[in-house]
Formats: sequence, C-alpha cells, structure tokens
Amino acid sequence: MRLSPVLAVWLLLCLLVSGSGAAWAAADAEAPRWEEIAARLVRQPGFAALPIRITTGTGHAPAEMQVGGGRCMLHLHTRGNPVADVLLRQAAPEDRRVWVQAILVHEIAHCWRWQGQDAALQQFAALIGTAGRDTRRLDEVHQRLRDEETFADVAALAWVAQAAPGQFDAMLGAFERLRGNATLSAGTHDTRAALDRVRREGFAPGRAPFDAARTLLADTDW
Repeated sequence: MRLSPVLAVWLLLCLLVSGSGAAWAAADAEAPRWEEIAARLVRQPGFAALPIRITTGTGHAPAEMQVGGGRCMLHLHTRGNPVADVLLRQAAPEDRRVWVQAILVHEIAHCWRWQGQDAALQQFAALIGTAGRDTRRLDEVHQRLRDEETFADVAALAWVAQAAPGQFDAMLGAFERLRGNATLSAGTHDTRAALDRVRREGFAPGRAPFDAARTLLADTDW
C-alpha cells in the first residue's frame, strides 16, 4: 500500500529475480488476468462503496494501494513482471485465481482501513518524515506498519473464509509461505504471529470480512 503523498507500504519488498525472458513470458501467458479479476472484485457488494480506481503500468510490486485525499488507487504492475510470477507460485496452479483475489483483498483492506482517516493519515506520514534516527519514533513507525500489513493479511483470509471456504487452508498456507520467506517478506511484512492465530482460532461467524479481521486482532499487540 502507498499512503500518498509521502508514505509507501508495499505488499512485497523489492526482489531481484533471475530467469530467461522466454521462461517468464510463458509463465505470464498462463497466469490469471489480474486486471480482470480486480475489476470484478471491486464491484462486489462488500467493496463497491469504496472509492477505488484501478490503474496499470510498470513497477516492481505486482499490486499496491495508494491511499490519500479520500481516494484509493489500486496500481497493478503485473504484465511481464517476474515478481508477479514469484508471488503466484506461492499457491498451487488450481488455487491461483483465488490467491490473486486474496492478494487484491489485502490491498483493498488498506483502503477500507483508512476511510475517513485523512487527519490520522497525515499524522502518520508526518511521524515517518520526522523519525530520522530517533529510535523510539522508528520503533513506532515499524510497529504501525506491521499492524497495517497484519490487518490486511488477516482481512484477506477472512474474505476467503466466506467467499471460498473450500480453499481457505490453501490460502492460509500460501500466506504462511509468503511471510515465512525472508527474501519475500521481512520486517514489517512478517505477519506470522497473526497467521498462527488465524490457524488456531479462525473467525467469528456472522461478520463481514473486515469486521471479522478487526475482531480477531482487537486488543492484541503484534
């Protein structure tokens, strides 16, 4: 997620991926169509009220959400992107469409969490801008970024639990592989403590996915 204009939080850290162009082109041809999936997803009743606009282009992270000024921009950088292929390979081929949906719901969760919070968003950006070498402020920034990524991962899984319950275990496993890989996810993107709790406890029934995620994480210091 990118919090505009000065705050950026990525689903994936920057990666250096080797491989031949032909190999990546073949893999990309078989990959789910991210743009099509995203367009359908944001029209679903649970997300349609959010001010999300989808853009495509080039970039390292396959998907990121930019939040600010009452708007959310879902940026997709998946065409010919080897990082997108690495991300897809965290799930089995038969699960990859739902896996892409879960990744996108992770990004949508950032948008949902900051609705009506522009003042808090600006305060957070200011905190990052002034943290410098102040250890206490840096620790606060890192914790808040970890909280952000934790909520987004858990919200994505809460959505899967309702929308595709038969693939919930596979999606939880994909997130666990992603977050357990120090090359792909480190620091503020290490959400394994929350994923462990999801595996142990699951979600309260009868709640919308984002509310179910917030309930599970309430009063918990990650």
